[in-house]
Amino acid sequence: MTENNKHGKREAASRKLSLKDYWRQHKAWVAGLDKGQKIRYRLFQVLVILALLVIVAFTAARAWIRLPEIPNLPGNPSSNATLEEGGGVEYDDSELPDVAKSGRKDGYYTFLLVGQDVVSGSTDTMILVSYDTKNKEIHAISLLRDTMINTSASSKRLNSVYARNRGDKSLPEEQRVENGMTALKKEVSKLTGIYPDFYVMVQWEAIGELVDTIGGVYFEVPFDMDYDDPAQNLHIHQQAGYRLLDGQDAMEVIRFRKNNDYSISLGDSGRTEIQRDFLVAVLKECLQPDVLLKLPTLVNIFMENVDTDLSVGNILAFAELAVGMDPDEDVTIVSMPWTGVSYGGASMVVANESELLELLNDGINPYVDDIQSSDLQLMYIKSNGGFGVTNGTLADPSMGYVYVAPDPVPDEPEQPVETEDPEQSGEGTGSEDPVLPGDPVIPGTGDTSGETTEPQDPGTSTDPDNSGTTTDPVIPNDPVLPGDPVDPGTSSGGNQESSGSEVTSGDPVQTSPTVDSTPSQDIPAV
Repeated sequence: MTENNKHGKREAASRKLSLKDYWRQHKAWVAGLDKGQKIRYRLFQVLVILALLVIVAFTAARAWIRLPEIPNLPGNPSSNATLEEGGGVEYDDSELPDVAKSGRKDGYYTFLLVGQDVVSGSTDTMILVSYDTKNKEIHAISLLRDTMINTSASSKRLNSVYARNRGDKSLPEEQRVENGMTALKKEVSKLTGIYPDFYVMVQWEAIGELVDTIGGVYFEVPFDMDYDDPAQNLHIHQQAGYRLLDGQDAMEVIRFRKNNDYSISLGDSGRTEIQRDFLVAVLKECLQPDVLLKLPTLVNIFMENVDTDLSVGNILAFAELAVGMDPDEDVTIVSMPWTGVSYGGASMVVANESELLELLNDGINPYVDDIQSSDLQLMYIKSNGGFGVTNGTLADPSMGYVYVAPDPVPDEPEQPVETEDPEQSGEGTGSEDPVLPGDPVIPGTGDTSGETTEPQDPGTSTDPDNSGTTTDPVIPNDPVLPGDPVDPGTSSGGNQESSGSEVTSGDPVQTSPTVDSTPSQDIPAV
């Protein structure tokens, strides 16, 4: 390279403008523009800045609006989680259903959708939902609140699990919700073989607000609904037919149980069916394109009335994937197949295993392998009238046999009690109002959260009606009375609503369970 070339490069480098010099020249250039050129230039600057802001906002939103990570379960081959790292799941390898260890289908997410009762705090509506994001399909199964579960607690109902396991009132409310939902998710996994990934617990008041926000929902009210309960300030008056329901109408429809004259009395399954159909109608409306414009308002209602372990960004990500779904073709919600039974005078149900497995493996199952009988722990009624549990041991041994009560001993006639002033004896002189069948039970009068005292085991034997995995206690020479029910596999019982009024004071330790096929006299909506 010649000396002249080197000298020319040094001169070119020395002519490079500094940032300060560039800005000075730029201002001079702008100053030389005429008025029209300056307006176009300023407009260009504004558009560039707005474009940069949109890019930044979009990038931030995409990082925030994202699908959640599926929680790890101990015992899952794809998980390195220890028991302490399992997100509160108190499973060990022997308890975790084998199907959960087979791995997950790509794009599947599961949720436990719960509607909480406003008075008792129990979870009267429970729906297990599977969302296949790859094929844009939603499959769900509604679980009846009166489903019998294997527990030593006095209340054997599925809907009592959440309230019973919330923990001490001194704990933060968020922790109590987590405790209750963790226990409920575990119980659902025993019933279905599926441990839900996430939970969404809705206060029913949110449904009315949601319906009003989206402009109402068209729904077929199946019959005239007329019910009044002044104690709860609950008044339901709805005419049968297909019509547009507002938020108040919606709240009345989903809370209905029976008419004032008992001309209509829904059991658990009937009420759940109406709620399920209504939720499908709401979902259809929410999937309409114009509803997306109301998304900020819907999210606000959601966050104020819902307890969930999902973030707002997770919810928006799922909503985004749902755009374009056809509710009539892509959304399927079925009900748990069941048989009505009675325990301690209370109407309950047990799941029908073969039908349940068929429904679970038809789109709901998120795992690679099919769910098998061995993955479930279901209560069933034995040929001797007692109850057993598949693939497990009874937590309350007294349920395994029938207790035959001794003949009642006649009461001694009461002697009149004299008082100094009979007129001042007041209420003691009159008879109390009789309790009629179907009369409502006042919430809070019974303890459904306590544990039963397990009786001394008079002996054990292998239950010939079971699969060989359960050993239930029996009483030697336990009589089988005429008319005693038989196992689900040999009974002709179907999905019949069971009878008996609600008992909130707790089930007795030793009871005489029977298959019950008469219509249920359920308690009023709360």
